[in-house]
Amino acid sequence: MLEQLRRVTQAVSLAEGRQDTLDVIVSQVCKAMDVEVCSIYLADYELNQFVLMANRGFNPDYIGQVRLDFNQGLVGLIGQREEPIHLQQASLHPAYSYVPEVREEEFNAFLGVPIIHRRKVLGVLVIQQKEPRQFELEEETFLITLAAQLSSILSNTEINELFEPEELGLFTRTLQGTPASTGIAIGTACVMFPQENIHSVPDRYTDDIQGELDKLGAAVKATHLQLERMSRRMQGLVSEQELSLFDAYQQILGSDGLSEEIEQQIREGHWAASALRIVIQRHLKAFRSMQDPYLRERANDIEDLANRVLAQLFKANTEVQEIPPETVLVAENITASMLAEVPMGNIVGIVSVKGSATSHAAILAKALGIPAIIGLEHFSVARIENKKLIIDGYNGQLYISPGQSLLNQYCRLIEEDKQLAEELAEDDGLPNTTKDGHSIKLMINNNLGTDLDKAKQIGADGIGLFRSEIHFMQLQQFPSEEAQCQIYRHLFQEFADYPVTIRTLDIGGDKQLSYFPINEENPFLGWRGVRVTLDHPEIFLVQLRAIFKASAGFGQLKLALPMVTTLEELDECYRLIYQAFDEVEEELSKQGQQINTPQVGIILEVPATVFQLETFAKRVDFISVGTNDLIQYLMAVDRNNVLVKSLYSHFQPAIISVLKQVSRVCQQARVPLQICGEMASDPIAALVLVGLGYTELSMNVSYLAKVKRAISRFDLCELQQLVEEISEFETEAKIKDHLLKKMEARGLGGLVRAGN
Repeated sequence: MLEQLRRVTQAVSLAEGRQDTLDVIVSQVCKAMDVEVCSIYLADYELNQFVLMANRGFNPDYIGQVRLDFNQGLVGLIGQREEPIHLQQASLHPAYSYVPEVREEEFNAFLGVPIIHRRKVLGVLVIQQKEPRQFELEEETFLITLAAQLSSILSNTEINELFEPEELGLFTRTLQGTPASTGIAIGTACVMFPQENIHSVPDRYTDDIQGELDKLGAAVKATHLQLERMSRRMQGLVSEQELSLFDAYQQILGSDGLSEEIEQQIREGHWAASALRIVIQRHLKAFRSMQDPYLRERANDIEDLANRVLAQLFKANTEVQEIPPETVLVAENITASMLAEVPMGNIVGIVSVKGSATSHAAILAKALGIPAIIGLEHFSVARIENKKLIIDGYNGQLYISPGQSLLNQYCRLIEEDKQLAEELAEDDGLPNTTKDGHSIKLMINNNLGTDLDKAKQIGADGIGLFRSEIHFMQLQQFPSEEAQCQIYRHLFQEFADYPVTIRTLDIGGDKQLSYFPINEENPFLGWRGVRVTLDHPEIFLVQLRAIFKASAGFGQLKLALPMVTTLEELDECYRLIYQAFDEVEEELSKQGQQINTPQVGIILEVPATVFQLETFAKRVDFISVGTNDLIQYLMAVDRNNVLVKSLYSHFQPAIISVLKQVSRVCQQARVPLQICGEMASDPIAALVLVGLGYTELSMNVSYLAKVKRAISRFDLCELQQLVEEISEFETEAKIKDHLLKKMEARGLGGLVRAGN
C-alpha cells in the first residue's frame, strides 16, 4: 500500500488547479483500491453543506450540483463524527440518504473518511462498490492516511483557488489569520518580495511586451557570461566531471523549449519575472515527481539557475517601485528594513504571511497604528498583486476581491472607528486613573523616538520601553557611540520630566541584524538578549556609554536588561554598567557635567527567573514583565508558529496565575513592577493587570487612549473583584468571554470588537 500511496500523491503533485487535483485524486484512488466509485465532498461553511466536487463512477454532470446538509446522510454523519464509516450494505444504515441524481442505490459497499485540517472538516473522501464488500483493515488505513495527506493539499489549494473567478460562487473568500494590529483597512495589494527567490515573485502584468522580452534576453545573456566566468575560475581546482555542471547549466539556459515557454508567458501579458516563475515552477513540479533520484536532484539545479536569471533581471531593472495611495503591503515576512524602504504615508494595511501577534512585524505595525494581519497559513502572495483587499485587524480576517455589500459594511466600521477616535481624544489631558481616582501610570513602548508628541498629548506618563535594537536593525553596521547618543538624547529631551526606560540591545530570535547574523536551529531558545551582549562587551559598553552621555542633565533614566536568566548574568551586567558609568562620569565631570546613577531592572520573560524572583527582587530597582516571551515560554509555544497560535493568549489561566504570583512577590519586596509586553496594549487585559496590582502599563501609543478609557470606567475594587471572578474559570475562552461582557456592560464594546 505504501507504493500505491506514493503513486497517488505523486500524481496529485502534477495536477494544476484545485479541480484537476480533485479529479486526479478520485481517479487514482479507484485504480489503487480497485473500486468502482470514488467521490470527494467538500464543506461549504457558508451554507453548511457538503458539495460533491469530484467523482469517478457517477454521472459527471452533477459535479458541484449535489449538496448534502451537514447532518444529512452518511457523508454528513462522517463529518459530524469526524471518523470513518465502513459498511457492507450502505442502504441499510439508519443515516443513509438516497441521492437519485447519481443512482447511488446501485452501490452497496461503502467506506468514507473525513478530510480534516487543523480540527476543521474540509470534506469527506468516499469509495463505493456495487457488490457487498468487506474492506480490509489495510485498505481503511490506506484511505485514512491518504485523507490526512490530502488535507494539507486541499487546504493549500483551496486558498490559492480563491483567486479564480469561477470558484467564487461556491466557496468563501475569507482567509483567517492572527490579528496583529487592530483597525480596519481597505486598499489594493502591493507585494514586497525578496528578489533572490524565484518562488516569491508575484503575478504582475505589462503592456510593454517587447520591453519585457528585451529584459529577459539581457538577463539570460548576463547569466551565460556569469556561468562562463565561474567555470573559468574553477578550472584546475575541481575535476572535469564537476566542471561539467556549468555546461549542464548552460544547456538548460540555452534550451529553446524553455525560452519559448517563458516568452509565451510574456506575450500573454506577464512581466518577465512572473513569466520565469510560472515556467520554472511547472518544470520543478515535473522533475520532483520523477522516480529516478538523479533526475529528481536536477530540480535543484533548475531552481538555482532560475534564481541566477532572476537576480540578473532585477539587477538590470533599476526602476524604483512606486507605492500608490491606499496600498496594503503584502509579504511573506514583513521586516523593519522593508518598512523603512517604502513611503509609509501611502500604506493603509499590512499582511504578513509569517509571524504572530507579538512578532517583530506586528509590533512595528502597532507602533505605526496600521491595521495588520499576521500568520496566514498556506497563503501564496504571488497571486494577490493588485487585488482589492479588506483587512479586519480586529478579527484577523482578510477579504480578497470583496463585493460591494461587504465593502459598504466595512466602510461603515471605518467611520465608527473614526468617531471612536474623536471621542477618545476628549480624554486627552485627563489624569490616568481608575474611576475612583487611583493613579495608573500609562507609558509608551517606542522604537525610534517617533510619536512622542502624540504620546504627550494623550497623557503618557513616560517611556516604559524603548526598543534600542530597532535603530541597529536599520543600519548596515553597528552604530557609533555618537549616533546612538543622539537618538537617546532626543528621548530625554522630549520626556525631560518623565522616566525613560531603555532596553539594552535585544537581538536574536526574530530580531536579526544583517551585519551580525545569528544562525540557530531554535533561535527563541538560543543566543539572544543579554546572552549576546555579555558575550560581546565591546558592543554593550559602547551602548551603555552612549546612554549615559545622553542622560546628562536628566535624572530619570532606567535601564532594562532583556532575557536575564541567572544571577550570574545580572552580576556581570552590573559590572559592565558600573564600568561604563564610571568612565562617562569621569569624562563628563571634566566638562562640568553630571549624570545621575540609573535605575537598573530586568525584563522578566524567562520562567526560571519567575521561580527566583524573590532573590532577583533584592538586587534590582524595578521589574518589567515582558509578556510576549513569558507567555511563549510558559505555554511552550513558538509565537511565530501558526500551527499552535491558538495556544498563545494572555488570557490563559496559567498566565494569569503566574502574573498574580509575580505581583505578590514584588509587592512583598517593595520593588516597582510594570508590564511592557503587548498584553498591556489590550484594553481588556489592562483591566486584569490593574486588578492584579500592576500600576505601570507600557504600550504602543496607538492603544494608549483605549486603555485609558477602559480603566477610567472601573473602580479599583471592581477590578480586583474581576480578577477574583476570572480566577474561578478553568479555560481561556470562559475568561475572555466574561471580560468581554464586563466591557460591554460599561459601554466599552467599541474599544474591542468581537474577536480582539
